[in-house]
Amino acid sequence: MVTMYTEDPRLPSSTPSLDKNEQLDWLVEPVPDTLTSSQTKLVYLYLSIRRGGTVEELRDALGMKTITLYPVLDHLVGLGLVHRDDDRYVLQAA
Repeated sequence: MVTMYTEDPRLPSSTPSLDKNEQLDWLVEPVPDTLTSSQTKLVYLYLSIRRGGTVEELRDALGMKTITLYPVLDHLVGLGLVHRDDDRYVLQAA
């Protein structure tokens, strides 16, 4: 049996319109070569785009379980790519 990909209905159906100044905020940090797991890359990209987030925000936005997020975030912190600021996780400044 072949499973077909179906678009997640929670995703927006169109690209948001941005003015020239807002487009600069969409710059995303390149994913470091040290990240090999798809979950770790996904969390890193989310934090890069959103400029940080809480475990609850990550869970809701990415559909990942909380029990999965903590080891991923700990790994990113251990690599020095992310730091914890109270309840938020933020990319380390380059």
